[in-house]
Amino acid sequence: MSSATHLVLLPTYNTGPRLREVVAEVLQHWRPVLVVVDGSTDGSQQALADLARQDPALHVLVQPRNGGKGAAVLAGAEWARAHGFTHALVMDADGQHPAASIAEFMAASQARPAALVCGRPVFPANIPAERLHGRKLSVGMVRLELLGRGVDDPLFGFRVYPLAPFLATLGPRRGGRRYDFDTEAAVRLTWAGVPPVNLAAPVRYFSREEGGVSHFHYLRDNLTLVGMHVRLVLELVFWRWPALLRHRRAWAAVAAVLLAGLVLALPGRAAGAGAAPAEISVDAPEWRELAAEFARNGDVTADFTEMRKFPFKKEPMQLTGEVRVSPSRGLSLHYLTPADTTVILDAAGMLLRAPAGQSAPPADPRAAAANRALLKLLHFDLAGLAQDFVLTGNRAGLAWELTLDPRTDELRRSVGRITANGIGATIRQIEIRRTEKQFVLIAITAPRSAAPFTADEVKTYFR
Repeated sequence: MSSATHLVLLPTYNTGPRLREVVAEVLQHWRPVLVVVDGSTDGSQQALADLARQDPALHVLVQPRNGGKGAAVLAGAEWARAHGFTHALVMDADGQHPAASIAEFMAASQARPAALVCGRPVFPANIPAERLHGRKLSVGMVRLELLGRGVDDPLFGFRVYPLAPFLATLGPRRGGRRYDFDTEAAVRLTWAGVPPVNLAAPVRYFSREEGGVSHFHYLRDNLTLVGMHVRLVLELVFWRWPALLRHRRAWAAVAAVLLAGLVLALPGRAAGAGAAPAEISVDAPEWRELAAEFARNGDVTADFTEMRKFPFKKEPMQLTGEVRVSPSRGLSLHYLTPADTTVILDAAGMLLRAPAGQSAPPADPRAAAANRALLKLLHFDLAGLAQDFVLTGNRAGLAWELTLDPRTDELRRSVGRITANGIGATIRQIEIRRTEKQFVLIAITAPRSAAPFTADEVKTYFR
């Protein structure tokens, strides 16, 4: 995809041979791309020069000396604004950030151009425990500095910045140029009234043996972070808190208006006469085009988080795992927490697979109806869904939302309402709601790079 207003910005310093591979992957998902070489001495930029000569969508800006990530991003932001761009998605050049999520984050930014679109990392199983525990302190400190929730993970640098407030807020400052950049940028932009939006994004972790690169200096950078938080807290107490409270109240008011609009738009809850929204036509060009895009999907793998709420439990149950969708084999949900279990849904029904063995659950017409609907939804079989459900929905560019209301009372009792939304030919969230107190909500990250399932994956995750 390409844009005249949004570009991808990658700062890099001695990233090594992985740099060219990462840039090539990014170019497959978005154009144009700007790489800021921050005084690298490993020669990795030479491969970029060759690539830039072959691809006019790639631009390379070379800084004469290393100034830190913040300095490199600011230099790139100045270049981008001077060339007519209004927004920049900043991501690391070492391959840990998800190139497959770029289109989703850009779409969110285009829908809300005034917002700071922040990534909420979904970590892989091989992430070192100390990394997970170490960032909890920064998350807590930023919640203090923002007087509540706002930026879910201040250390995660996969973000879309609106360039005008970004340069006005961070450009004149001397600090926030190295490891403290991501955190300080998030806090100061929020203080300046830029509303944060958080989206889940998967993270890849590479060890040094796999070519992973880290320039983090334990003592120096931790002291820098401590000093930054001290400055931010003092500034909040003596100066920033009145304006921040005004901003938060304004965002809450906007959220309340949006929520009220969503509630009024629910079928059966419209104001006045209580009429339901008009049923969509599966032959309408915008939906026929989207169904055709889904039909071109190959084997897909993504991470997911699932929340199950039951009326007899006070707290919802949360699960995480990987989802695999195959056009010919069906659906596989590999749960990693709270237990290692794989649920396989296909034309033959449901199969449960665990380390101890596999089994087919007892016949349950309600579960079977929900599973059939889920399979049709994941393949975006609108004609098949329309036989059992009233379909309502809307599209806005790449973003779309679809609501499935059962046509019969029996189906309504067994399945309930299903709501799904997504970006392009990907589904990002599914809610199966039977009552206000009983529902399942599945949030899906952007798919990983498309590749056919291996023989081992087919054997492990399908039947």
